[in-house]
Amino acid sequence: MSSPLDTVFGLPTHVLVVHAAVVLLPLGVLCGVVIVVARRTINRLGLISVIVTGVGTAAAFVSKGSGEELASRVGSPQPHVEYGEVLPFYAAAFFLALLAYWLFARGVPGNRTRPWWVIALGGLVLVLGAVLAWFTILTGHSGAAATWEAVIENTSPGQFPVE
Repeated sequence: MSSPLDTVFGLPTHVLVVHAAVVLLPLGVLCGVVIVVARRTINRLGLISVIVTGVGTAAAFVSKGSGEELASRVGSPQPHVEYGEVLPFYAAAFFLALLAYWLFARGVPGNRTRPWWVIALGGLVLVLGAVLAWFTILTGHSGAAATWEAVIENTSPGQFPVE
């Protein structure tokens, strides 16, 4: 019997859960950038961005584990494995910085100047967000290339007419 990280309903868990990470992490980064740059949005968008990023981070860790299970069946495509090994940790760092920023920045009334350390924390959110977005793109693209590149190279448009 296979583990839940191996297959779900006969399909590789990795190909199912990876989509959550690929969608939710960039969305969390986008929301994080908005709450840092547009201060007035922190009360409306802050909690949502923390939740989205938290779920995306969890999905990244599940994707890592399920990717290891899938690799035991089909092999390890490089550099996808290398990117996939570090992506969950970049996601966790961004999540923790975003959570801290949200917790501390939301308590500063709109017209007051934020303390220097809250501004620095906002800068950290922006930097980690850029790193996370870049590694999410690299990881997703390298996985898609490992899966589809050979198929696309050996087919041509119109080869299989659609009725």
